[in-house]
Amino acid sequence: MAKQKRVYDYNPGVVRDALVGAFRARKGEATVADLVAATGLPNYQVQTEVRAVSDEYGARLRVTESGEIKYSFAGGMRSRYRGFGPSAARFLGALGKGVKAVAVFAFKAWIAVMLVGYFVLFLALAVLALVASVAASTAGKGDRKRSRGDGGLFLVGRLFELIFRIWFYNEVWKSPERHAFENERRSEKTRDRRPLHKAVFSFVFGDGDGRKEWDDTLRKDFVAFVRSRRGVIVLEEFMSLTGYAPLAAEEAINRFLVEFEGSPEVTSGGTIYYFFPELLKSEKALLDSGPRSVRERPAVRFSVNPRASDRWFGIFNLVNLAFGGYFLAGSAAAMGAIGSGAMAVDPFFGFHLFVLRLVAVFLPVSDPVQLVFVGLGLVPVGFAILFYLVPFLRSMSVAALNREVALENQRRSVYSRVWSADGPLSAVDIGSGSGQGGMGEGKKHVSGQAVKVLEELAAYEGAQAVATDRGVMTWSFGEVARKRADAEAARAAIDLKRYELGGTVFDSGS
Repeated sequence: MAKQKRVYDYNPGVVRDALVGAFRARKGEATVADLVAATGLPNYQVQTEVRAVSDEYGARLRVTESGEIKYSFAGGMRSRYRGFGPSAARFLGALGKGVKAVAVFAFKAWIAVMLVGYFVLFLALAVLALVASVAASTAGKGDRKRSRGDGGLFLVGRLFELIFRIWFYNEVWKSPERHAFENERRSEKTRDRRPLHKAVFSFVFGDGDGRKEWDDTLRKDFVAFVRSRRGVIVLEEFMSLTGYAPLAAEEAINRFLVEFEGSPEVTSGGTIYYFFPELLKSEKALLDSGPRSVRERPAVRFSVNPRASDRWFGIFNLVNLAFGGYFLAGSAAAMGAIGSGAMAVDPFFGFHLFVLRLVAVFLPVSDPVQLVFVGLGLVPVGFAILFYLVPFLRSMSVAALNREVALENQRRSVYSRVWSADGPLSAVDIGSGSGQGGMGEGKKHVSGQAVKVLEELAAYEGAQAVATDRGVMTWSFGEVARKRADAEAARAAIDLKRYELGGTVFDSGS
């Protein structure tokens, strides 16, 4: 006689495949009883695995007149996790992440060399040019006339003189108290300062968009919310908590049902709610610690650096760009002079001529002009442009993401207000935060986004338009009020004593 398998001992993949086949045979709609009849599988296995199928294929829940829940796949049975499309998307996503990681690492190394290295190199060359200019002036024996090739060196000298004068007058005329205060502030900033390379990388690449951290926070808020409300949540509350649009919320709740072992239920009034009994098995004090208000998603910051730090990075890069552009122009002028056979050089490029002489003396190269053109011109200018371009493009991406965040938060605000309202609402009421009325002064504070979100919810809930004022519609959300009453009745019917932990009957440490 064959050994009989227990109802809890089964292969989830086999059961899910059988359920998918049953759904397809019934054109994407079935109740749990239909699935049991079509597959011959135990009710426990069907009820357990239908949640995973709902999540994978994006089911919508419908309530029949008899109060039964019907799983519906109006868009067809297309898996979001299996098949060529999802597999290819995962492969391309992983490949893209790998390529991005390598590119970011290489660019970070390049930044460390270019931004700081070239900045120091250019300043060192300028200092050498200044010293050479002073030495040449001293050797001139009082001759106040400068040669045409010394104009660039003269400009370098004037630049350093200007910097010194600004520093001197700012420092000399400060009071001792001001010096002490600034030294103390400087020491405080030094203690909390991030390493330079990390600060630069934060300016260029940012510090992540915080999506994973927010998803973790959202899950914690969801669990706390459900636990504080006797394990019951309806879709409108879920939308208020997450900021998801109605159709996106219908898909997302399926994933939460799988992750936290919940099940869809229906009230006698036909309202679908989601029950998570496993989350109720805890101390009563912990069950009552859920959030009493909806948490807004924080905006993504461009960089965690102080604005002054990012500004200085931009200035450093501007210095590199200016010097690189100068050497590009000087090299082009030198190559033009050589090509035409002219011996004269523009005095403005005296500093460039000085650097050419240094390169010719200390580096064994046949063409110092080409080396300076590439090494001190093209490379730093190309880097400087890229250094500005990457943060600029990232700022546009951050702005787009923050628009999504703002829309989510707008939905949270509007959905929460509609869920708790006792009467008709308009976008003016939502924008002003007032109760009924307030349609005069508050109207100028209404955003187009709030109007759009309210109309989106009104269409989904089948709200009735009851009045208009200067083009602003007022809606009556009677269906939402009915669902709220049904949800409270469902919560009141839950006996929490069934989930009490009771005293300890066994301790492995005893």
